[in-house]
Amino acid sequence: MADTIIEINNLSKTYNTANGPYTALKDVSLTIREGSIFGIIGLSGAGKSTLVRCLNGLEPITGGQLTVLGKDVPKLKPAELRELRKSIGMVFQQYNLMPSRTVENNVALPLRKSRLSREQKKARVKELLQLVGLESHARSYPSQLSGGQQQRVAIARALANHPRILLLDEATSALDPDTTKTILELVERLNRQLHLTIIVVTHQMDVVKQICTDVAVIDKGTIVEQGDSFDVFSDPQADLTRRFVSNSTGLSRIYELIAKRSPLLAAAPGERLIHMQYVDKTVSEGLVSIISTRFGLTVNILFASLDIVDGYPLGSIVATYKGSDEQIDQALEFLKGKGIRTTLIEPGDVAAAESDADETTAVEATAANHDHDKEDAR
Repeated sequence: MADTIIEINNLSKTYNTANGPYTALKDVSLTIREGSIFGIIGLSGAGKSTLVRCLNGLEPITGGQLTVLGKDVPKLKPAELRELRKSIGMVFQQYNLMPSRTVENNVALPLRKSRLSREQKKARVKELLQLVGLESHARSYPSQLSGGQQQRVAIARALANHPRILLLDEATSALDPDTTKTILELVERLNRQLHLTIIVVTHQMDVVKQICTDVAVIDKGTIVEQGDSFDVFSDPQADLTRRFVSNSTGLSRIYELIAKRSPLLAAAPGERLIHMQYVDKTVSEGLVSIISTRFGLTVNILFASLDIVDGYPLGSIVATYKGSDEQIDQALEFLKGKGIRTTLIEPGDVAAAESDADETTAVEATAANHDHDKEDAR
């Protein structure tokens, strides 16, 4: 069991505004394991970035407890807080590079007050640029780089002081999908190679799905769900989490087909329409063929999708089952024991599916119009 590197208990953050007190965070409790890639996801204004700024002491908390690297953050003196921040690197959505400085000089900025010699600083910068694949751009300026390259420079700069924690605050939101993929692959490699604990703040469930080992969902300043990423994706409990998950997996397409009464999901008389989902990391057997043979069923797959969450397959299948009630019930009980959740889709589910589809669209639209959480507390 990995050690705890960040412990948060009942944390709150309240701002005094012209319109009175505004609570940005309320009773937030999280445990972040050393070496994990921990995702914090929520809509715009949910409090994600406020929480991150509390972690590195940029925002003082109003109440609760916050321990980072064994330090009680609210009790640290200014000099002690500055020392702690050397162990916490941070990368922002807009890169925050200095346009008048070269790539190597941008990366060297955090080393200005270090005790390293000039030659040691140069060697460290070279090492960092090699780490992010930009050694050939050392003397380029930010304006000469693509967005993905600029973000790599920002990551290299954040690693200058050998941090143990790396905070990524919407670090891929301004990037196209292909560039996002390469940045996330870099983040995964840094996690393994440097044994970094990485906290990813995002409104994109696809980012969580690709790299995060753990995830917390925040809504209106409160954590509504948290846990192992695969468990959260396979069995979301909170309404917001369910909408996020359905929007980033094949579930949204299934709900759309149900809501539209698509003939693709039509069950003939005597058939049952069943939705099957993986809820266990160990599922690997060809279970459809097994139940067809073992229980004498005719199983016709109408729709199937497969996602990979934290390196494990997460499958979703809609199929018609034809057989006796006893045969179908036995098959469903068998699947339950194999880590498959089954749901009977009834004609009356259409209205509920339409509602889910509308909520999913609302989440999608909000995310598309995402405005960085820097304004979430004002």
